Amino acid sequence: MTTACLPGRTVQRGMTLIEILVAIVVLSIGLLGLAGLQLKGLQVGQGSTYRWQAAILAEDIADRMRADRTSALAGNYTLALNGTPSATGATLAAIDDWLSRVLSLPGGAASISAPGGLGGNRVTITINWTDTRANTGAGMTGVQASSAPPGSFQFTTEL
Repeated sequence: MTTACLPGRTVQRGMTLIEILVAIVVLSIGLLGLAGLQLKGLQVGQGSTYRWQAAILAEDIADRMRADRTSALAGNYTLALNGTPSATGATLAAIDDWLSRVLSLPGGAASISAPGGLGGNRVTITINWTDTRANTGAGMTGVQASSAPPGSFQFTTEL
């Protein structure tokens, strides 16, 4: 079957190879952009998970301090950043259990202020961690990311 066409005119059928290659390049650039967005989303999600864990841990030790209010008001739950607890007995066991969960965060460290002074029975719980995945995704090299300031969560409450 032949198609009639006007003299001197050609009929274009299908796409040329160049058009197909251009379409593939445009599509691949778009897919690379989507892959980059997916990676950044995963990194931000991981940082969010660390912040959520820190919030849960801070609430947990605050609840333990409220349950053992006498010991907490006496300052037995006081903990310096990267320090060792000075408590004894059941209080020490509670702090050790909690501190082991804080240390499960990458670069995890915690401090608990003593109640008293101008704040009355107010305590501040601070939990720090290092989120190197999110820092590396921000254009930092591994060495720069490892020396980046840690993430931090601070929780102040009254007993």
